[in-house]
Amino acid sequence: MNLRDHAESKLTQWADQRELRRTVLRLALPIVGSDLLQRGVNVVDALLVGRLGAAELAAVGLSQLLLMFIMALVYGLGVGSTVMVAFHTGATDEKRRAWAARTSLLIGVVASVGLGGAGILLSRSAVTFMGASGRLLDLTLEYLHITWYLFAAYVFLHLASAIFQGVGDTRTPLRAMVGVNVLHVLVAVPLVFGLVGFPRLGVVGAALASGISEGVGAAWLLWQARRRGFFGQARGFWSVQEFWRILRVGLPAMGERLITHGMQLVFARIVIGFGVAAYAAHQVGINIESLSFLPGLGFAKAATALVGQRLGARDPSGARRCAWQANLVAAGIMTAFGASFVLFPRAWVVLFTSDPGVLGYSVPLLTAMGLLQVPLSFAMVTSGALRGAGETHVVLVAAIVGGWMVRLPFAYVGGVVAKLGMTMVWTTMILDWLVRCAIVSWRFRRLSMREVRL
Repeated sequence: MNLRDHAESKLTQWADQRELRRTVLRLALPIVGSDLLQRGVNVVDALLVGRLGAAELAAVGLSQLLLMFIMALVYGLGVGSTVMVAFHTGATDEKRRAWAARTSLLIGVVASVGLGGAGILLSRSAVTFMGASGRLLDLTLEYLHITWYLFAAYVFLHLASAIFQGVGDTRTPLRAMVGVNVLHVLVAVPLVFGLVGFPRLGVVGAALASGISEGVGAAWLLWQARRRGFFGQARGFWSVQEFWRILRVGLPAMGERLITHGMQLVFARIVIGFGVAAYAAHQVGINIESLSFLPGLGFAKAATALVGQRLGARDPSGARRCAWQANLVAAGIMTAFGASFVLFPRAWVVLFTSDPGVLGYSVPLLTAMGLLQVPLSFAMVTSGALRGAGETHVVLVAAIVGGWMVRLPFAYVGGVVAKLGMTMVWTTMILDWLVRCAIVSWRFRRLSMREVRL
């Protein structure tokens, strides 16, 4: 190859990379916006009840942690739905795509009833296990019981968004989440504080506002999906074949989330042992870190959809290139957030609370949150790419090793037994994500996309 041909080859390669990056951004940025707004509902609840006191803030944080554990099952369904809808979209098979979309909604009905009922029955035992007592226990149960009765709203909001993402339309879920957040604020403020004639409901008002706004958003998304023909016109509502394909991809994703959130529950139990202020600070840190975590999650979901679509179109090299571009952009964004966490820790924490006990933890907390951003970004996006290829069991293994075999033992031994305190406990989060990053990166490099069969 002469110099001119080499230069032309390089230019073509750069142009291809730019186009792939644009494709990733077009799909990922609306997902990032949607996820930030989805998390925004929880962040607003924390901001509002944080003005009522540390107990209310801790109650909402503990409730949201328990909810995330159960919502892990819904997340798995969403992964399975996105992958199969994306695969059939890439293969231009609208009939099978419709079967996959309708089947995921049927599974959602079962999940809403089963998980919501289980939540109502088991909330007290779970909260007591977490170490809550007295007023904290009462406030947490008040928030949880309202949320479980309205749990179907979250389930169908998530599944409808997953279907749109699989099709490749991420802007419609973004518009839905904008509406959800606006409605949530309009309902939450008067209900939490008792304004404009409404009773002062505190944490109960926050839970009601979340359920109402998410229910409206889910209904609108499902109407849009039906209007655009995503559910098709075939007889019957579901497909046994698509049911098992969704579960084959989704069950390991459910397991991964259950393993991760179960680990986070035990991790939170360790944190609570250091006092209410320490746990309130931990919850504030999670809310702050979500501002960087959710962009990473958005690019991970984009990688899932793009890899699934490219594999459906029998383009394995394109699937790998899309995953790499998603990794690069996510790493840049999350590294920038991490730098701000390390440089301005107190400025971030004071946005959520002025409690001096909580502010005292700001430096070690935000330093740990900042340093884990790079391994976190690569672990998340590479995991998303593996999910798109159906390799959800690898992500499950990474969660077990990183969370249960690294983070929890080191947190307990270092933080509690060796009495190194919360600095050591938060440092173990960095070790966790370094291990997960190593495992999923190793598998992705060795994966032959040509052999993937969904």
